[in-house]
Amino acid sequence: MDAALDASLLRLTDIRREPLPVQAGESCMGAVCLPYPGEPFGVAYPLEVPDYGCLYLWSNSRGYGSQTHEIVLERELVHSRYQRSLSFIKQYQRKGVPLESLQATMLPPDDSGRELLMQSLRKSLQAGEQAALAVARTRLQRMGGRELFVWGVAINEPDLSMQALHPPFNQLSLRMTQPALERWEPLVQQAQQERRLVRGESVLDAAFIQQAVHLPQPPLDALLHRLCNAIRLYRGRIRYWEILSDLPFSLNPIVSNEREQVRLIGTLCEAARAVDFGIVRLLGAHYSLYHRHAAFQLLNACVEWGVPFEGVHLHLHWHDFDLLDLDSLLEHYGDLGKPLHLTLNLPAAANPFWRASSGEQLPLEWLQQVSTLAMSKPFVVGVQVPPNALPPAALHELRAWQATMLQPT
Repeated sequence: MDAALDASLLRLTDIRREPLPVQAGESCMGAVCLPYPGEPFGVAYPLEVPDYGCLYLWSNSRGYGSQTHEIVLERELVHSRYQRSLSFIKQYQRKGVPLESLQATMLPPDDSGRELLMQSLRKSLQAGEQAALAVARTRLQRMGGRELFVWGVAINEPDLSMQALHPPFNQLSLRMTQPALERWEPLVQQAQQERRLVRGESVLDAAFIQQAVHLPQPPLDALLHRLCNAIRLYRGRIRYWEILSDLPFSLNPIVSNEREQVRLIGTLCEAARAVDFGIVRLLGAHYSLYHRHAAFQLLNACVEWGVPFEGVHLHLHWHDFDLLDLDSLLEHYGDLGKPLHLTLNLPAAANPFWRASSGEQLPLEWLQQVSTLAMSKPFVVGVQVPPNALPPAALHELRAWQATMLQPT
């Protein structure tokens, strides 16, 4: 591959874009050298698209394999994305979604120059995003709207005033990383008075489990004590609990074998239900095409082996992929057969994939588009954002838009 590529940013995936356990490539002999991962596989790389932004673009292994010694990655990404957007449009045209005008805007790849390739890629990305939104709106219309949907806010500090959260959100997610769990008591009481849902998350996250490994007592005992103590403290008042966060990373310091990880998750889930029978148990995982490894394999093993949990909380670092990627991701995790809760995380200030200026708040239009996709999936329970995602005026505008989307048609 072209040596101009930064080998450290390159990623190999399977065909569902789940990261493969393969070392990143190295620059050598004027090219980026990668180990052959075996079929099928995908290749992803951050690429600046003029007049669009920088995204982590992905290409599957169709057209090259073990006999292919050199890949011109930009060209492969352009061709792959054109075919993917075109296939999506044709698929839903057959299902009655009017997408003919979008197909007409696409530009077939022209390998005669980089400028023409980038024009084709930009149009493919734009057509794919618009098609995903058109399909989502059509689904919502056929569903007659979406009356039940959770709009949440993820709160990191317990001293946040409830007045700052009026009126948009009907769920509060409390990040319980502090040792003093009782500090959340005033906020929980206020949420009860206003009949808002409350979710406890990050009780057992990667940071706590890393600390538990160095405690005198066995790590499992420390995990059970903290989890059960938190649920007991708010028994009957917090219904949703994220039993484990940061999967699969959080469990690696204790046990790396998948089967043993599943058993440990099952033990924690059963202990939580024994303390409060009325809770809804969630397993939390992070997903990003670039920064994170996906947890789908471990979650799927939990489903197959009968671990007693009621939903998946997916923390999306979604800024490194576009709306068609997001649609595909939601469908992928929907295959688990569990209700899906979404958190939209803000990018770090130095994130190279953010399509807005560094540090800029989430544009209202983006939140509306992501929410539209989420509402069109019956298995998605709700979406939540950090409280500082938008200024107060934009939050009120978002809530007004949400109200119109939730009305039956």
